[in-house]
Amino acid sequence: MYFMSINKFKTDADLSRINTVIAAHREWVKRQIAAGMIVQAGKWGDGGGMIIIKAGTREEADVIVNDDPLVQSGLIAFETAELHAAVAFK
Repeated sequence: MYFMSINKFKTDADLSRINTVIAAHREWVKRQIAAGMIVQAGKWGDGGGMIIIKAGTREEADVIVNDDPLVQSGLIAFETAELHAAVAFK
């Protein structure tokens, strides 16, 4: 199953910390893609990002997202839901 996690900066986040965390976030995404856990990730507008996750359950998808350095730093909050793709993923 596939899940989409929409991540947004918390309203009280210290955005000056982004540059110190973003490199670790990008490396984490690369490792998750290589492991087959994340299908794609990217910026979502000006206030956050999105991740497409391959997992058995929403709870498993949330465990993956909770490991993101941006989540660990307390800078973002996320909402995850099952992705009902109109076109099948490969």
